[in-house]
Amino acid sequence: MLKKTSILVALFAFLSVTASYGAILLQDDFEGGKLDESKWLPKKEWKIIKPEAKIKALGNGIVDIDGGQANFSKKTDFKNFVFEADFLAGDKGKITGFVFGGQDINDKFYMHQISCDGSGHTPNNIRWHTKSGGWAVDPKPFLGGQKLKPAVWYRSKWVVQDTNFKVWVLESEDFWKDPSGATMRKIGDWTDPKKSYPTGAVGFRSSGGEHMRYDNLLVYDIGDNPHKGGTAVQAQGKLAASWADLKTR
Repeated sequence: MLKKTSILVALFAFLSVTASYGAILLQDDFEGGKLDESKWLPKKEWKIIKPEAKIKALGNGIVDIDGGQANFSKKTDFKNFVFEADFLAGDKGKITGFVFGGQDINDKFYMHQISCDGSGHTPNNIRWHTKSGGWAVDPKPFLGGQKLKPAVWYRSKWVVQDTNFKVWVLESEDFWKDPSGATMRKIGDWTDPKKSYPTGAVGFRSSGGEHMRYDNLLVYDIGDNPHKGGTAVQAQGKLAASWADLKTR
């Protein structure tokens, strides 16, 4: 009886981990020393470097992007999901570029910029872009008159449902103190009236004169919470682990 109970407990634990793993659509902490081309299209402007900031969750690797235009994930069927990532807008440009709904790396995708204080492009705005034979841009000030600083690490959370986008931010150090209980600040809400790209790849975009950094990317289904109880799934090993500790293991 004891043996049977032990087997059932082990099976329940395995199924729990497997179910949690199923919620993770894409994860990358850029710790491998080079760009993981099983997850991303190759891009020479995407360099993996050691972070300068002493934030524990940044670990030993971040992606550093200086120009090069857009780049996509290998997975191209993201639809109705949550996209999280730490980001830093470098002093050169003071802006970041998040890509969604990617169809064609040269033409068809959304590119939403978080433009920080001091940027030459509508600072303290989200610059909502649609690329289709040219750029259409719809800049909107951060909600509540909020301001974001360049050269500071923030955690972003984007909820993407069909062609509606909502985004929240919090300083990365504050977020990683308690990921499951962090209170983030909503800075944007936008819907594409043309409903151009409800499904597609995700990624980042940096043009000439723009320098940005990212880390701890996590994409999962709407309604799931990988941070609940302080845990998430470590994609490589499919084991339940403290998300805040993933970078130090």
